[in-house]
Amino acid sequence: MRRWTLGLLIALVLAGPAAAAPFQPCVVYTEAGKFDKSFNEMAYAGVTAFQAGGGAAVKEFEPSSPADYVPRMEAAVQAGCSDIVVIGFRFAEDLATVAPRHPSVHFSIIDGVVEGTNVASILFAENEGAYLAGVAAALASQTGHLGFIGGMPVPVIRRFQAGFTQGVRDTRPDARVSVAMLSDSPKGFADPFAGSEAARDLLASGVDVVFPAAGASGLGALDAMSAAGRLGIGVDSNQDYLYPGHILTSMVKRLDRAVKTIFETGAAGGFRPGLTRLGLREGGVDVTITPYNRTLWTADVEAAVKKAREDILAGRIKVGDETAVPS
Repeated sequence: MRRWTLGLLIALVLAGPAAAAPFQPCVVYTEAGKFDKSFNEMAYAGVTAFQAGGGAAVKEFEPSSPADYVPRMEAAVQAGCSDIVVIGFRFAEDLATVAPRHPSVHFSIIDGVVEGTNVASILFAENEGAYLAGVAAALASQTGHLGFIGGMPVPVIRRFQAGFTQGVRDTRPDARVSVAMLSDSPKGFADPFAGSEAARDLLASGVDVVFPAAGASGLGALDAMSAAGRLGIGVDSNQDYLYPGHILTSMVKRLDRAVKTIFETGAAGGFRPGLTRLGLREGGVDVTITPYNRTLWTADVEAAVKKAREDILAGRIKVGDETAVPS
C-alpha cells in the first residue's frame, strides 16, 4: 500500500498543477436577437471585432424569452464557456443565481450590477451622451417642444432621460420635454408598434424631435418621425442610416468596445470582477455625425455640442443621473 501511495504522489508531482480551463468566449443576447439594429447588434459588433482581430471564435446564445435566460446561461457553461458576457440589465436577477453555481466561470453583465467574485459589471454614463443629444436637439427643434420615449422606467433609461432633458434645458431654457414610457415590463423594449404610437401622440402635441431609448420599440418611433417629416435620435447603435436626413444623431453606447475589451482581457488572463463605468472620457458614449445626418448639423449645433463635451470632461457641467428624475 505504501508503494502505491508513494507512486501516486510521484505521479501527481510530475504532472504539476491542474491545467486551467481553456479560454472560450461566449455571449448571451436578449430575446431581441443580435440583429436588432440597436443594443444587441452593438454587442455583436464587438464579437465580430474581437474575432477579426485574431481572437477565438465566440459562441453565441439567443434566448427566446426572459424565461430562457437561465437555460441559455447554463447551456453556455455546459458548452465549455470560460468567459460569458450577458447583454442587458434584465439578466441581473438570474445571473445572481447562476454565477455562484459556477465559480470558475467568468461572467460579465452589461448595464447591470451583480455582486460576486466571478462577475464583472459594466455600466455606461448614458446621461453624458444623452446630454449631448439634448444640446443638438434643442437647437434643431423649431417648436421648442421635444419628446423622450423610454422602454420602461428603470435606472438605465432614467439616465438617458435625465441627460437628454438637462441638455435641452441648459441649451434652451424655454424648451420643454414630454416623456412617454411604453411599459412597466421589458415588453417596452420589443414593441415597435407601441413606439410608433407614442411618437404619433407626441407629434400631435407639437413635438418635432423625439429621442427613443427603447430598444427595438424605438425603431417604430423613428419610422413615425421620419414619415411626419420630423426628426428622431437613434440610440445604442449608429442608426443614422435608417432614415437619412431624419435622424439628427445617434447616441451610441459602445458595447462593441466593451465586449471586445472583455474578451481580450479574458484571453490574456486578466479578468477582474467588480464595477466599471464607461462615459465620455472612456469613449463609452457619444453622438454621431455621419454623411446621413451631416446636413442637419449646422455650425451652431456642432459648436454647441463640442463645447458641451469639453465642459463635461472638464467638470464644468455636472450631468444628473437617474436620481435626478422624479419617480
